[in-house]
Amino acid sequence: MGAEGRVPAPEAPIAANLRTLGVNARPAERLARHTSFKIGGPVGAFVEPADEAEALLAARTAFEQGVPLMVVGLGSNLLVSDRGFDGIVLSLARACRGVRRDGTRLAAGAGVSLAKVAHTAAGLELSGVEFAVSIPGTVGGAAVMNAGAHGRSAQDVVQQVRVWDPARGVVVLPRDAMQYGYRMSRAQQEPWVVLEVWFDLTPAPREAIARTMRDYMEHRRVTQPVGERNAGSMFKNPPGDFAARLIDAVGAKGWREGGACVSTLHANFIANDGTATARDVLTLMRRVAAAVQERFHTALAPEVRWVGPPEGEDGTTWDNLWLPAADA
Repeated sequence: MGAEGRVPAPEAPIAANLRTLGVNARPAERLARHTSFKIGGPVGAFVEPADEAEALLAARTAFEQGVPLMVVGLGSNLLVSDRGFDGIVLSLARACRGVRRDGTRLAAGAGVSLAKVAHTAAGLELSGVEFAVSIPGTVGGAAVMNAGAHGRSAQDVVQQVRVWDPARGVVVLPRDAMQYGYRMSRAQQEPWVVLEVWFDLTPAPREAIARTMRDYMEHRRVTQPVGERNAGSMFKNPPGDFAARLIDAVGAKGWREGGACVSTLHANFIANDGTATARDVLTLMRRVAAAVQERFHTALAPEVRWVGPPEGEDGTTWDNLWLPAADA
């Protein structure tokens, strides 16, 4: 979830309070170290618990003390303010990393990579998550964002989701309770922490599954800037169209702002040359969106998630960032 506030001081009390409770919290950690964009300022406390109990302690502490909490996976869909995030960033990479089978169902912890889930399912001759092999994210992020590729998305295979809810504790939710839509779910509006996801899969020959996954990985290799610092697709596809097609049509490939550049391979990707700031990316996104709006009268909505203080003193927010200039 987003947050407002200043950049935390090196000895942020947020981290000190967590350490008092026995939670391993690192103050002033820069989120650039934990995002695929390699962009982002310092946080109040970066927490990477050893197990689920420690993770839940950190989450409960955040809500009881009114401290903003954000859960991260591989950081592949995030654009973090240069001013950082004045709250707790919770990584579940160690705490929720198990995968287990129950018949044709596969349960995976929120911190497990989607590629690992896909390969594990293939080894068990279970089909349904092949599409996930080319998505650089985690199970928790996929469940929250309804991540998808190759015509499939999380909602097609998620059976149930185990979450922590500050009002009810740990609960198991059926797929319908997630209220899935295009790149969205109810979890984006609720203060939930996704802990584990159950996938409903179908038996299939191992070689057929592996062949499909190889095709998907090859498609990603030749169509996306895999080796560059990026956050995946920057804009959602408008109804009945593709954001990449519209961006390409206005000639935006190669456009640059500071260290940020629209990919020449895939127009809906922005790459960081190693020097880009959040301000650079926002400026470039705004320029691209304005060009598409002017030519096609189509408003592009961001798919990448903004993390940090408000955009500017004029009250600009992420949802209407295309209007006044940003102050990232």
